[in-house]
Amino acid sequence: MGIVTAGQKFMGVASSMDTTEKKSAALNANTEYYAIEDLQSYSSEDLVSGAAASLTKIMSYVVTGGSAETATLADGTDGQLKMFACYTDGGGDMTITVQNAGWKASGTGTITLADVGDGVIMVYANSHWHCVGNNGAALA
Repeated sequence: MGIVTAGQKFMGVASSMDTTEKKSAALNANTEYYAIEDLQSYSSEDLVSGAAASLTKIMSYVVTGGSAETATLADGTDGQLKMFACYTDGGGDMTITVQNAGWKASGTGTITLADVGDGVIMVYANSHWHCVGNNGAALA
């Protein structure tokens, strides 16, 4: 649990909140709760070979075929989150070329998802994608 002060974004969901309001009344005058439309989109996409990963969908899942597949991830905006996960392994790998990869000294890097359960969580900060969570994916 943390404290959110003025000027910071609260990234959470309040299950009893009326999401028709842009901002709901808080328990006290020093707290603001944000409705779902204030938060980054939590929708997902099936990332197919040859495609660019969506920058408006937080989650891209992969269903690989029998051969090698590729995709790309462009620059985001500061504070943006992006997740990739392998949902079904058809035998091939998905290699995602990442613009301004934070795990490289400079330039592009790659994320390879090879097996079911492989996944990464990334945040875009200081003009780079930084991997903040990794489960079995290969970063190069």
